[in-house]
Amino acid sequence: MVLLLATAVTTPGPAQAGPASDPGPDRADRAGRPAVAARVPVLSAALVYASALEPYARYQPPRRCRPRSRPGVLLLAEVLVARGGGQGPIGRSCSGAASSEHHEARAFDWMLDVRDPAQEALATQFLAEVLAPDHLGNPHALARRMGIMYVIWDDTIWSAYHGFVPRPYLSSSCRTRRRCSPTLRHRDHVHVSLTRRAARGLTSWYLEQPALPVQTFPPDATPTP
Repeated sequence: MVLLLATAVTTPGPAQAGPASDPGPDRADRAGRPAVAARVPVLSAALVYASALEPYARYQPPRRCRPRSRPGVLLLAEVLVARGGGQGPIGRSCSGAASSEHHEARAFDWMLDVRDPAQEALATQFLAEVLAPDHLGNPHALARRMGIMYVIWDDTIWSAYHGFVPRPYLSSSCRTRRRCSPTLRHRDHVHVSLTRRAARGLTSWYLEQPALPVQTFPPDATPTP
């Protein structure tokens, strides 16, 4: 599945595997103002990128608290929440030591409930997409281009530094799963941690988003039929 979502990305994009659909002629709102062209981020392994595929990310432990969200993680959050579920935290309070990528605002919690079949399917689809090979057969291509360091969901972790092989996950705050809350087991959200470059939007998925125009209008405008 290819997800298109209007947002403001200003970098050049890669060539698509097929021709882009014609967005149609520009329209004006009722006040006669023209529609505004916006960039459209695409979450798909089917794109052909100009830059080389990034290597698997190494683990980058948090160093100090920087709770201000960066453009890369904000774009990823926007893309995922557009599919469904809810937006959880990105940054975290600076009280105490920096022990999570949330303290550096390079982690995102996508609020999905594993007990809801529709939401569980969204998480499964996301993992299948980012871990799929590209058109050249390179494994885990989208996850590498997005700078994903690891994903935790439903007692399982997929980490770049272990080749994205799924492994059992148990929070250090829990002795056993039975005594662990749904949140600490990541059964009520998908946790995605990014590298520092990815959080700043400096890996190829963020830098090479295709410039497909869409029709948007000012908030106070109503498009003509």
